[in-house]
Amino acid sequence: MTSTSFLAPVLQSVLEAVWEAAGCCERIAEDFQKQDHHTKDDASPVTIADYCSQALILQRLADITPDIGVVAEEQGGELRERPDMCARVAAFAQSVDPALTAERIPDLLDRGNHPGGDTGTFWTLDPIDGTKGYLRGGQYAIALALIENGRPVFGVLGCPRYAADDSGRTGVVFYGGESLAAAMVTAPGAKPRAVHVSEALQTCDAKLCESVESGHTSHDRSAQLIEKLGLSKEVVRMDSQAKYAAVAHGAAGVYMRLPVKKGYREKIWDHAAGVAVIQAAGGKVTDLNGKALDFGQGETLKNNRGVLATNGALHPPALAVLKTITPAESAWE
Repeated sequence: MTSTSFLAPVLQSVLEAVWEAAGCCERIAEDFQKQDHHTKDDASPVTIADYCSQALILQRLADITPDIGVVAEEQGGELRERPDMCARVAAFAQSVDPALTAERIPDLLDRGNHPGGDTGTFWTLDPIDGTKGYLRGGQYAIALALIENGRPVFGVLGCPRYAADDSGRTGVVFYGGESLAAAMVTAPGAKPRAVHVSEALQTCDAKLCESVESGHTSHDRSAQLIEKLGLSKEVVRMDSQAKYAAVAHGAAGVYMRLPVKKGYREKIWDHAAGVAVIQAAGGKVTDLNGKALDFGQGETLKNNRGVLATNGALHPPALAVLKTITPAESAWE
């Protein structure tokens, strides 16, 4: 288990990096231009904010944990082919770190090319989880996790547009791990506040949290789960790993991501930070069959089908219902 002696000296620096990346992403959103995004080969969007966020965080990780590799979503080659876009990335990144020039950024992005694996320690980063949400003005998350022997032992979720209370103020960073209780901070340098999953024991008191995008989960199956489990009819829909944050601090009791097609594999950077935070907050995360998520198989969760995250108490009944409504999906190879 990753010790507090390791996390203590790096925690503040990691939180600062996530806040800096969040601020940069929001500044880009205010000055977004048509040429600031393109579509990757897998049909997913990527923006200059994705690249800027990744560059800022990888630079900080290179400074504080130079010997620990990183599995990150974006690659430098994409920017080498788009010098105008690279120049825009550098212009925003240099507002935080003047050393991040257009010449240096592609190489820095390529520092995120660690292959992962089931032994040793590495970071995994999604610089903007929920890029479609980011583009439409919805939720997104900057998700960073430390993986140790195939387990996410520490995670940070930066949620720039998330409101954790009724104050109307947005912007929260959640963090936690195996040796670090879950907490959130609502401003850079602010005092951490402990977070804990909902204590709801009755399904009727719990809300379901699911993706906005129907391409990310089956909304029809979600409706079946709500009906059969007797969950609240009020569904919390949002983009990104902000859904994990919602479960971690009790705004929702259940989050699930169901397979929508055979052969699809979840990426580790889409879940690792959220899993670490929820588990640190007292919750539970498995796949549809109740198996722990295996983050030691490279870039994907190839040994798992779907994701179920709950406050813990609701996990057994939710799994029981899922087995009746997703028999085919659970067995997909």
